Amino acid sequence: MTALLKIEYLLTKRNVGNFLLGIGMPVIFFLFFSSMFDSSYGDVAGLTRNYLLTMTAFSMSSFALFSFPSMLEEDVRSRWLLQIQHSPIPLYQYYAAKVFRVFLSFIISIVVNFAVGAFFRGVRMAADQWLVSALLLLIASMVYLAIGLALTLFKNLQTLSVVANILYLVLAIFGGSWMPYETFPDWMKLVAHFTPSYYANQLVLRYINEGHLQVQPLLMVFLYTILIAGLTLVLKKKQEVR
Repeated sequence: MTALLKIEYLLTKRNVGNFLLGIGMPVIFFLFFSSMFDSSYGDVAGLTRNYLLTMTAFSMSSFALFSFPSMLEEDVRSRWLLQIQHSPIPLYQYYAAKVFRVFLSFIISIVVNFAVGAFFRGVRMAADQWLVSALLLLIASMVYLAIGLALTLFKNLQTLSVVANILYLVLAIFGGSWMPYETFPDWMKLVAHFTPSYYANQLVLRYINEGHLQVQPLLMVFLYTILIAGLTLVLKKKQEVR
């Protein structure tokens, strides 16, 4: 397992540009758009705090939708996965190392985004709110990982990239990452309720805004994760049989 983690570390260093882009772009978006908030928006401090949380989730989704499926497909094409399957290394350790790599990216993204929000935009929360928000963001990220796994059903890398980019933008928009859900027209609100990103964002936003954990978005995140991951595994089995 240690050897696998070292390999993932070396691969991350090799792709450090994509890693920095996944963190840097949402940070720039946050700094740019949050600078436009003024008293006409109402509670500027609350809006900035909420925007920080949703943009952090947006940053994390990039690793799940782009890095995660790409690294899995690259291992298939390079026959690295085949070598693992014919080695004494248990296959679960291979996948555990991949998930650990992505979760480490999530944690770094959270730390960087939270630090930028606190130091450059004056976002203030109690220590337990910072910690619980980070934990809820990590829990919510599971649904993005499930979607990333589903993208590996596309064997053509170009098709995978196109679909990932579309999902990246659509989930961000309807999930309320770029603009508050409350400002949506009615038709967008209706569509948003069918997207996993809406519940992923609401999981952390409702905790911060209402002061306690809401069960509904948590259950919906788990439901979407189980359904997407389960369906993906079934379809991959059928692909292997063919």
